[in-house]
Amino acid sequence: MDLTRFEIELTQLKGTLSKLLSEVLKMLEDSISSLKNKDLVLAQKIIASDEEIDELNRQIEESVYQILARFRPMGKDLRYAITMIKLANDLERIGDLSCNIAEKTQQYENYDINEILETKELKQMLNVAVDMIKGAYKAFEERDVDSAIEIWKRDDIVDALEIEVRKRAINRLSDPDFSQELVVPYILLARDIERIADHATNLCEELVYIEIGREILYIVREEQENKK
Repeated sequence: MDLTRFEIELTQLKGTLSKLLSEVLKMLEDSISSLKNKDLVLAQKIIASDEEIDELNRQIEESVYQILARFRPMGKDLRYAITMIKLANDLERIGDLSCNIAEKTQQYENYDINEILETKELKQMLNVAVDMIKGAYKAFEERDVDSAIEIWKRDDIVDALEIEVRKRAINRLSDPDFSQELVVPYILLARDIERIADHATNLCEELVYIEIGREILYIVREEQENKK
């Protein structure tokens, strides 16, 4: 195998992945901004940009297929190349979920959506999820197993916060000071953010399996057993 040429093309592919990551993170941040500011123009722009995200995903898939056909990588290099497809697919799904959030700008434009956006649970969920995406990709680029495992563990924080949102939503059904119409978007927005975090954990799981051939879940269980 021509390692030099293989590495060059792999680097170019990582550049396309970086562009996809950048676009997806912008979509996510803009979707929250559109919701907060009731910006229907921005919301529509986000929804329209989903086609560009899909196209970048297709380009990455095709590039990986070309690399596999031309260089026939083996072992870890093979797993790494294939995982780039999974990485791109996870990023594409985060883009879809960002579109879901933007669509809520259109659906709830007549309501004071900031009433739920400013709740501490949702704000914390969003911050953790965005950090997880950035951290997971950085760990992937650097093949950093330890960082990937620590990022993976943070998903428990997001899951716990989503449960808290659901509890609060139910309690607020009887709260005269809370707009009843916001209960549904409150729950749905939390669900979208939780799913975004799930895709970040997928990236971490793939990286760890590539590098050491083990599942994160078993590694974490062993750590917990050793602490007892």
